[in-house]
Amino acid sequence: MMEPANITPIPDCHLTWIFGLLEFLDDRGGREDGYKIARDLQFKFSDLLKVMKAAEILNFVSTPAGDVVLEPFGKQFLESDVNQRKLLLREQLKKLGIFGYFVRLLRAQEDRSLSKEVVLEHLAMLLPSERPERVFWTIVNWGRFAELFGYNKDEDRFYLDHE
Repeated sequence: MMEPANITPIPDCHLTWIFGLLEFLDDRGGREDGYKIARDLQFKFSDLLKVMKAAEILNFVSTPAGDVVLEPFGKQFLESDVNQRKLLLREQLKKLGIFGYFVRLLRAQEDRSLSKEVVLEHLAMLLPSERPERVFWTIVNWGRFAELFGYNKDEDRFYLDHE
């Protein structure tokens, strides 16, 4: 088994929610109180916390003292076209431990793919307190948008998309 490096859980949230948060912040001058965001967007605060955490992990925002602040990288992302956004996100994802781990693992496979079952086993070992199925679908969905990973549901294969 490959040596895991800096593997931490990733929040279970849709990228569209993260992108929406960035646009909301941009419309508000780049900074807003977290509770006000939850109220204005009609989000449960607990759901917004996941979105904020995901956006922070991706270096799109920072969260000082209850505020959410759009970071320069988040602003750059917003100002980019869809192809540039995919590239920016792909490079960010590769820096995250769990994504980097699977990039290395998939590169080591002759066909650059793994069965879903094998990926779930790795996730269970890497993140024992997380639900592997939930983490799997978050990785697949974020990875698909960034054209980093793909998933063939007919064959239940997880694969490296972009090299």
